Amino acid sequence: MQDSLSRKRQGLFLIGRELLGDASLGDKLSNILDYIQVALDEPGAASAWIELDDHTYGVSGDGTKEPFALAIQVDNRVRGRLCLAYSGGGEPSVEEQEFLTEIAHLLDRAVSMFDREATLNVQRERSVRLADNLYKEMWNRTEALADKSGYLEGILRSSDDCIVTTDLEHRIVEWNPGAEKILGFSAEEMQGRKVEEIWESAEDRAKILEEVMSKGGVRNYETRLKTKYGGFREISLTLSVLKDNEGKILGTVGVSKDITHEKAMIRDLELLNQSFRETLHFMNHEFKNSLMVIGGFVRRLLESEEDPRRKQELEIVYHHSKFLEAMTLDFLVMAELEHGEFHVRERLIRNYYEEVILPAMLGLKERYPDSLPSYDTSMGGVGNISVMGDPNLLQIVYRNLFGNALKYRSPSGKISYGVEPRSHHYQFNVWNEGPGLPAEETEKIFDKFYRVNTELTKQKRGTGLGLYNIRRIIEAHGGRIWCETRPGAWINFLFTLPKGENPAP
Repeated sequence: MQDSLSRKRQGLFLIGRELLGDASLGDKLSNILDYIQVALDEPGAASAWIELDDHTYGVSGDGTKEPFALAIQVDNRVRGRLCLAYSGGGEPSVEEQEFLTEIAHLLDRAVSMFDREATLNVQRERSVRLADNLYKEMWNRTEALADKSGYLEGILRSSDDCIVTTDLEHRIVEWNPGAEKILGFSAEEMQGRKVEEIWESAEDRAKILEEVMSKGGVRNYETRLKTKYGGFREISLTLSVLKDNEGKILGTVGVSKDITHEKAMIRDLELLNQSFRETLHFMNHEFKNSLMVIGGFVRRLLESEEDPRRKQELEIVYHHSKFLEAMTLDFLVMAELEHGEFHVRERLIRNYYEEVILPAMLGLKERYPDSLPSYDTSMGGVGNISVMGDPNLLQIVYRNLFGNALKYRSPSGKISYGVEPRSHHYQFNVWNEGPGLPAEETEKIFDKFYRVNTELTKQKRGTGLGLYNIRRIIEAHGGRIWCETRPGAWINFLFTLPKGENPAP
């Protein structure tokens, strides 16, 4: 039962990660079917597929029996369904139904986010093209159009955007039908009035006008204008000076595109992303607490178990629970980074070894019982040095670096660590004997979810988040981290941290 539950939990993590990736929606849906199959009580005994709009992803059942199906709904409209059918008949267990229900909810959000992103991208492309075209038109033809009032009049009347010209006193001279449509005021109402009257912020108008006069114009400046009926419109403004044939400044000409709808879609998309991140954060937090309880309970059973066979089985369960606990910790740190709950509580660390390195070593002892003799100070070690930083976050850095070294080192290989003082910072390192990695991988390994594709890494379990998390932590401390390697011999992780005050004698 525990193995089945662990598979489903891991399956949800992998499915959530896949849906957050950069692949196309079709590829994402095809890929998560493999995770569903692996997580079922009897992997391979059932067919899982997804029907979305006019497409089917995966291999559907033979049609002789109605499958177990959950609707995929977006904006209260059914777009498809998630289906499962056993080859010999039967229904999924209660645990499987709950598992599939959670996946269906994730699919609801993923499809909704995909729809909104697609719509937003189309609107953005149209906005950028239109703004660029208008910008080029204004800057290249402003002087020529001064003598072609008929041509200018046609542009003013045919454009759906808000086009407004002002004189040197900031009084409105031209107010086109597009401006009337967007803001509600007629040309008769607005001619001769100060343009600042329609700006939500007079200070914003003064600032942007100063920039126009110094640089000649601005492009795609986002602000808000008042409407006739007391509301506001969010606009993207391109504003430039208006000159006569002799180069004398006559006033300004502004083209404003109404982006109220696009901005609302962006806010909706941000809310959806925030909701998804909150869900991921909650799930990882709850999983971590449950796994800590499971691990503690199994450890107590191990201490009292005398039967060798049962003790070996309990050790396997305990090992997997500690792996899942470490995995959920990686996801929890990532969720805090993405959710904005990541704070560096910086203080003076007076004894770096005792406050950072030793706790990290002890934190790995349960997963690697024989690890303590493996640490070697031949590279200098790290003693009683003074550093500015957050000791809890820096412990995460060393737990990940030491944990990777223990996982991928050569058999009985040493793990060395040290520090070198620089003018304004310390340079730390964690080194181990082992296969290393190809030189072209040294930058990619710090990317989120990236794992090196070698035979060794395929045999080891991981989330691809550890190095991404520690890079974010080091950068938040004002440092940087990088990797050096000799393939087939060793790998060395180096990072910098600012110095602290000298410790008291």
